[in-house]
Amino acid sequence: MRTAIVAFSTLAVALAATCGQTPIKPDLTHVNTKIVGGWLSDKICSLECGGSVVAPGWVVTAGHCVYDDLNAKNYRVKAGVFDEAKSDEDAEQVVDVKAIYLHPDYNARQTHHDIALIELATPITFGDHVQPVCLPLTDDVALTYPGDLWVTGWGTTREQGAISRQLRQADVPIVDLPTCEKEYPRKIVEEVEFCAGKQGVDSCQGDSGGPVQSRGPSGNWYQYGIVSWGKGCAEKGEAGVYSRVSAYCPWIKTTTNSTVQCQDVL
Repeated sequence: MRTAIVAFSTLAVALAATCGQTPIKPDLTHVNTKIVGGWLSDKICSLECGGSVVAPGWVVTAGHCVYDDLNAKNYRVKAGVFDEAKSDEDAEQVVDVKAIYLHPDYNARQTHHDIALIELATPITFGDHVQPVCLPLTDDVALTYPGDLWVTGWGTTREQGAISRQLRQADVPIVDLPTCEKEYPRKIVEEVEFCAGKQGVDSCQGDSGGPVQSRGPSGNWYQYGIVSWGKGCAEKGEAGVYSRVSAYCPWIKTTTNSTVQCQDVL
């Protein structure tokens, strides 16, 4: 049984005026140096990947987290978790999966179109520790160098290290396209990917599928990227590559029968 841990209770945790809110205010002054995706974590405590709740019955994650096994019965989703080592957290919810939808253009060899949707068997209950994140229609402003985004997850804090038991967060700067293309020649598809990191702070193994997000002018959180792939684990000078959420708004809307829709950043 695989388990994707998907709800982010300390930073940001879609279709609703109330998406992207954090009843418990996140502490953005204390950040961890490493929290790059692209490889599944070792199956420690059955943790597979991260993801984001975007509606009561839907989760978005990376395609490489599920492409080798699309049998919904082999997965469960956890939400409302902060410390994975604890089995009695009051806000924890464990939900079975009804169906998995891998993007039809997903390319496992090149890791392009690295996105999947998980339909839940029963809806997640929202509260102080679990809220849906907003999905943006456009990202021109948020992904403009030298802006910053936030990445969260339970991944390792060093390459090939053990999975983190507590949810961690990191501030990652946007990397401009020419620099990213120089680092990954002929590998970056601008329309569906972007780079961030390069300063020794980034996502790591086990964070795959998790969100890269930023606050909008109103204070609500919007998810701009999905942890996808990169070199090593938050090595200084090496950028992480993230799937660009706004590129998939039409597919998300169609796949969820309009239950989840991207929206203007407010």
